[in-house]
Amino acid sequence: MISPFSHGASLLSVLLAACAMSTGNAVAQEVRSFAPLGDILFSSDTDGFQALRTRAGAYVAYENPWRYTGFAAQSTRYNQGDFSKNVQGLVGQYRDVRRDTLAGIEAEAGVVRVSGRLRPIGDATWRTIPVRGTAIDLMASADLVETPKALDRGIGYTFLSAGLEQQIGDRFTMTGLAGWQSFSDGNARTHLRARLIWLAMPEDGVTLQLRFRQYATRSDDVGQAYFNPPEYRQLLGVATIRKRTAGWILSGAIGAGPEGTDVGRSHVSYLAEARAEGTIAGAVRLVLKAGYNRSAGYIDSPKYAYRLFSATFVVPY
Repeated sequence: MISPFSHGASLLSVLLAACAMSTGNAVAQEVRSFAPLGDILFSSDTDGFQALRTRAGAYVAYENPWRYTGFAAQSTRYNQGDFSKNVQGLVGQYRDVRRDTLAGIEAEAGVVRVSGRLRPIGDATWRTIPVRGTAIDLMASADLVETPKALDRGIGYTFLSAGLEQQIGDRFTMTGLAGWQSFSDGNARTHLRARLIWLAMPEDGVTLQLRFRQYATRSDDVGQAYFNPPEYRQLLGVATIRKRTAGWILSGAIGAGPEGTDVGRSHVSYLAEARAEGTIAGAVRLVLKAGYNRSAGYIDSPKYAYRLFSATFVVPY
């Protein structure tokens, strides 16, 4: 599904790239031709739904974290009460971006088999900077709708979007995104998202943000396979921080704000995120992520919350 922790490119990506430049120069100067990789992701929600995804593969042309080509096999196990399902898949990965601006191409594309059907999965972004201070992003993604009923029916989606990022002076950045989400059951949604980002403390990597998102649904009858209001809106106030220490890049975010639907349901939503990226045992690259999000996803509940943890490692040779 579209993770509540996923967002379009913004000033944050540039801050991360800037931090990575100071720690990644030595890595970038060495050409590594082969790098095994592994990944584990666990998520759970307040409805008792759990997903455990494991991946194993290799980068067959690995230069550094900003330029590589690889592949992986994955297996995901879903559980909720008496429900369980195993879904296997294959993905290819490609990244070739600038460290300072993240301009370039990043793609992960593959296929999974669920309930006797093949469904595409992946994410792809093409980012260009036509003039200084302006970035354009074209994005595509695909995944499964992760609820028991949707998985039994093999429902997936594709999401196409275009985003614009505009820096305003030294401290402010605005971003906007428009997208179209098409479901394999015939449903569709139009999405709008926007952010206003203030670089409050440049020396400490602290930003204060306003994040807005909304979508409108074309079909209101999906057989109760997933939460599908005619309209949905959310406005969050978010504080973020990114720091570099002892060769590691540490980042976090915390936020809160109202969300609601067209039928008048409104309540407070929350998010908290943390990420650590660095090297251990010499050249082994490790990325750890954790998140908590209390907001509507594919479940209709005012107290619905979603949690995740992931760990990824790359071992260059």
